[in-house]
Amino acid sequence: MGEEEERAVIEVLRSGSLCRFYGPSDPKYVLSFEAQAREYYGVRHAIAVNSCTGALECAIAAIGLEPGDEVILPAFMWVSNISAVVRANAIPILCEIDDSFTLSPPDIENKISSRTKLIIAVHMAGGQCDMDAIMMIANRHGIPVLEDVAQSNGGELHGRKLGTIGAAGVFSLQLHKNITSGEGGLIVTNDKRLAERSFAAHDIGLRLLDGHLVGGDPKDIVWGSGRRMSELAGALASVQMQKLSAIVRQMRRSHDRIISLIADLPGIVFRRLIDSSGSTGSFIIIVLDTPRRASDIALRLKEGGMHHVYRLAEYLLHIYSNITALVQKVPLSPAGEPWSLASSNGVALNYAKGACPKSDDLFSRSLIIPIASCLTSDQEEDAANLIIHATKIAN
Repeated sequence: MGEEEERAVIEVLRSGSLCRFYGPSDPKYVLSFEAQAREYYGVRHAIAVNSCTGALECAIAAIGLEPGDEVILPAFMWVSNISAVVRANAIPILCEIDDSFTLSPPDIENKISSRTKLIIAVHMAGGQCDMDAIMMIANRHGIPVLEDVAQSNGGELHGRKLGTIGAAGVFSLQLHKNITSGEGGLIVTNDKRLAERSFAAHDIGLRLLDGHLVGGDPKDIVWGSGRRMSELAGALASVQMQKLSAIVRQMRRSHDRIISLIADLPGIVFRRLIDSSGSTGSFIIIVLDTPRRASDIALRLKEGGMHHVYRLAEYLLHIYSNITALVQKVPLSPAGEPWSLASSNGVALNYAKGACPKSDDLFSRSLIIPIASCLTSDQEEDAANLIIHATKIAN
């Protein structure tokens, strides 16, 4: 954050136009953020919303799911991916991750059924899903793919911006993300109908035409959810958007330098990056040989000052089996949906630990280390030395 953000926020406050649509003067910042997003991501449509959770819900509403439809998503994600599916009255179907710590394409094939209507590809921890393989599978079965880029904003895959490969992409501008407006989100797509329906869902159920809210064909009308981004958040977002490329370059530089300093440590490997040059560098994931060693190293790193290091198995609501509402299949109402709408294919829905054993094994042996966007060379060396020391003395 700098003086640019301060000036933009103060301008909004003095204008009195805190809503994205109207006020004493013409609001401009949310519109500016959306225009910058269209240019940066190279898409036709961008809709700013108040959170990535909101972006997920609006995009899912735009795609259109029927009660009991199945949605494939990875065992490593964020709780909002699950909640957005459940709130759409659909059934989350967990998929294993592979050594990229994203969706395992072979297991996607295993999980597709006649009721599969959506795949959510979550680009976790600054990396990328194998979108070439995922899109090949999805296209063969006629299933749309929604990309969640909350943790990889600014990342690319072989020259393509993440979020632009599937039917739509969603982004987060929450405090801990690559750029931030405190809270905020974004939907991008090249599909005009998805854009119009997403816009309607983010507002009051009406689409935007020539600057005016209008109705539409009944089949294209959705219920609105009041997910609009405020002009204050838009002021922050429009300035931060201009910094995204520089922030990603700095994180990737720090990530790669720390990796180079610890690469020769025995008994560790790093998560596989589908395209290392396109990662954002926002996290390092280290895979150890045993769960005990992973726990010991995590403890020693925390004691040394890395307070936000986690063994992945304890990484809060990013791990499917840590989401109590999912494990217990908490319903939307006493009628029991969406769980009561589950397919009668003889397979019981199980979300407890053990449902994704390959993922569980990786979670138990892996550490996730966040990389700040403003590390000095000395801080990079300090981080590497701490990792080296903790690894050498760990049990």
